[in-house]
Amino acid sequence: MSDKSGSTSNKIFKSFTAVDLVTLAALAALFRAMDYVTGIFAFVFPFNTLFMAFSFGVTALVAGVIVRKTGVFTFFTIAAQLINFFLQGENIVAVLIMSVWGVLADVYIYFQIKNGKDPFSSMKDLNIASVLMGICWVLTTYGIAFPRIFLVELSAGIYAALMGFGVVAEFLGGLVGISLGNRIKGLLN
Repeated sequence: MSDKSGSTSNKIFKSFTAVDLVTLAALAALFRAMDYVTGIFAFVFPFNTLFMAFSFGVTALVAGVIVRKTGVFTFFTIAAQLINFFLQGENIVAVLIMSVWGVLADVYIYFQIKNGKDPFSSMKDLNIASVLMGICWVLTTYGIAFPRIFLVELSAGIYAALMGFGVVAEFLGGLVGISLGNRIKGLLN
C-alpha cells in the first residue's frame, strides 16, 4: 500500500531540474526588473503598483507553463522575493509575507494533478491559478504590506479599488503569460 501512495506522490511532486531552477530565477529577475519600469509611473501612485500585479501575472504564468510542476508558482515567488531582498533591499518582514503569492495556486494545481488532470495544459485551470495568485497578491500587498509594514495611508475606498483592479491586472497578465509561455514552450521543444 505504501508503494502505491509513494508512486502517486512521485507523480504529483516531480523534482525540479537545474534548467527549471534557472528558468524560475531568470523569470523572477525579469519580474523584479519590472519594478524599475513601474517607477516611471510613480506619479499615479498607488495605481502604478497595478503594473507590478500585471507583470507578476505574466512572468508567473510563463514560469508555470514552461516548468509544469507542482510548486512552480511558490518557487517562482520565493525566487522573486529573494531577489527583492538581496538585490533591492526589501524589508524582510514584507518579503516573508509576500512569499505566499503562489501558495494557493500551487495547492489548486496539486489537487488537480492528484485528480489525474494536467492543469498546465488547461486554460481554465491556469486561469483559476492566476486568479488565486491575484487574490494572494492583493491581500498581502494592499491588505498587509502597504498599510502595516510600509505605513501607506490610503482611504478604504482606494484600497478596495486597488484590490479589485489588482486581481484583474494579475489575471490579464496571466492571460498574456499563458500565451507567451506556450509560445516559448513550443520553441524549446
